[in-house]
Amino acid sequence: MITWDFDITLNRAPTDEEADALFEAGLDDCSIAGANLMCDREAETLLDAIESVLIQIRTVPGLWATGVGEDDGVTLGDAARRHGGRTQASLRQLAMGQRGPGGFPKPLIEADNISLYSWAEISEWLRTTMGDDIPPVNRDIVIADAAVKLACRAREAQQQAQVGHIYEIAC
Repeated sequence: MITWDFDITLNRAPTDEEADALFEAGLDDCSIAGANLMCDREAETLLDAIESVLIQIRTVPGLWATGVGEDDGVTLGDAARRHGGRTQASLRQLAMGQRGPGGFPKPLIEADNISLYSWAEISEWLRTTMGDDIPPVNRDIVIADAAVKLACRAREAQQQAQVGHIYEIAC
């Protein structure tokens, strides 16, 4: 077994009673700081480790995961801060093809003069194409984070549908 180190963000900071319930559910290998769980979980794979923590979180009513690891979606300013060695202006020039060999990752979303990129894609491109010395982003973390965020959106949509249904009945 391998010990995997990862963070999970909760929908809110747990109360003292909820924190106790999380530990009783098996999260004694995680520490709580506000709404964040820092976990060191033994499992065969990282996804197995994350899944087991997510299942245990769900045993505590009112708490659920909203993210895994750092958010993958970044602006160029966010990417510059995570990189630590490049400025936002440098990344903007690379993205616009004004510097470098071209092929900078395309934005995931472009709206209202703001572009949102994948940090996993940017960091991989900077490391392999530009030779920057930055650690790789674990794709399993990106996948788990996307799955958790999708589950949160489904939860929100279901809650809105139920409220709408109650509204229809009440009116």
